[in-house]
Amino acid sequence: MQKPFNQDSFWSRISYITVLALLTAFGPVCTDVYLPCVPEITQFFKTDPSAVQLTLTSCFLGIAMGQFFIGPLSDAIGRRGPLLISLVLFAVSSVLCAFATGIPMMVACRFLQGLAGGGGLVLARAMAVDVFRGSELTKTMSVLMGIHSIAPVVGPLAGSLIISCCPWEYIFFAMGLWGLLLAALSFFRAPETYVPENAGDSLSRRLSANLTAPLQEFRNGNFITLVLASGLMTAGFFGFLSASPYILQKTYGFTPGGYALFFSLNSSLLVLASIVTGILVRKFPEPAIVKTSLAVLLAPAAVIFAVALLQPQNPVWFLCGVMCYTFISVIFNTASFTVIMNMRKGPSGAASGIFGVLVYTTGSLAMPLMGIMGDTSIVPLGCDMLFTNIVALAIFVWVLARCGNQGEHGDQEKNGGSAGGEPGKESPVPEGEPRKEAP
Repeated sequence: MQKPFNQDSFWSRISYITVLALLTAFGPVCTDVYLPCVPEITQFFKTDPSAVQLTLTSCFLGIAMGQFFIGPLSDAIGRRGPLLISLVLFAVSSVLCAFATGIPMMVACRFLQGLAGGGGLVLARAMAVDVFRGSELTKTMSVLMGIHSIAPVVGPLAGSLIISCCPWEYIFFAMGLWGLLLAALSFFRAPETYVPENAGDSLSRRLSANLTAPLQEFRNGNFITLVLASGLMTAGFFGFLSASPYILQKTYGFTPGGYALFFSLNSSLLVLASIVTGILVRKFPEPAIVKTSLAVLLAPAAVIFAVALLQPQNPVWFLCGVMCYTFISVIFNTASFTVIMNMRKGPSGAASGIFGVLVYTTGSLAMPLMGIMGDTSIVPLGCDMLFTNIVALAIFVWVLARCGNQGEHGDQEKNGGSAGGEPGKESPVPEGEPRKEAP
């Protein structure tokens, strides 16, 4: 199968990566556009913050479950069909959220919205792994992260603008329109990138084989351990997403517009961090970048923890800590994805699905805990960010030392650079060994 873009054309390559980036933007679209209206929805339904935070948790759990099933499904029947169905379902479920009559219905609709949105996330990652290999994958992921980082910048501002002149329901109408536009774009610009190896078998046999593939990957100890460690880091950032509307607007007195402005400014660092990652990966192996970024992350995490304990009235230290944490987290996330996927043994769809479900589930579990000490306390967030960072660093150092830092792009380049096989083909991996790209 040929690559889905002209390799001699820079713009053809960038346009394809842009489509993948927009597909990975489901997370920011589901959360960042929604966050400015969280206090308003709390008042509208006359409920408490913890109940509304469940709408965020259910969405992330839906994204996790969607990735778990849609990833292996795409290994059985290809990427294109599940992608288009997921996008249309996302649009429909977004409209259903706008007509919610209470928090239980909102929680259920948000779960369905996340379930559909999970398709875009897992399939964008799987399609990237289908097409790119080794350090080329890391560089592509850094470009992808830089492009899709526009969503967190624009999202809060768009959400704030919508609720300033319209009821909160129009935020979900906008999400529905976003889903339909992406469905149309994917229909014309996202061709099939994966042909199942067992394409000659019956559909039922292929589904049975590929839907059980995640169970086999769960026996891959190194892969699962690193995914869980990545999930711990996600818990720190998801905790900030859940707590930030209350901390900034109630503890520090930010207006909804001021909150959206800071959130957009903070998210703009994702673009800069993606550029920095692309530079770093040309000079250093991914495992070294992962371990160093986790070690450096301890500093901003400690600052936020100190702010939580000392509770200064000036928000400068808290804001600086969050911005530094966000910047370094992007470097870690981009490099760690390549390291983790190099540990897989099976198809990329199943591995990407497991990655998504464990990372999002672990991260979403932290979200309801952010309100256990009241909606103005920073202590749960400070503990979340610091201690998850410490445990994740210990796990990555231990596993990579045990594996001899397998997955470094330098090793791959010495063996002939990126994999020369066709996209969509999986190379066999001996049992018990971390996955390496085929020479």
